[in-house]
Amino acid sequence: MQLLAAITGSQKISVPMTIVVSGIAKMFVGELVETGRIVMRERKESGPIRPCHIREACRRLKLEGKVPRRSVRRLFR
Repeated sequence: MQLLAAITGSQKISVPMTIVVSGIAKMFVGELVETGRIVMRERKESGPIRPCHIREACRRLKLEGKVPRRSVRRLFR
């Protein structure tokens, strides 16, 4: 809830709003894992998903426009 309050700049965050944001986050993680599994299948690898699979999945989702772009630029890279 604190993260959501910091993002929105609001003092009070309602429980329904927290539930909605949690659901959206869960859907995003599911999409990321599913794409990571596809990456593993394409590379003919098995076992647990590794960070390289998640990075590639994130890259693909960004290309598809499924990851929102940053509205604030990073200070350090």
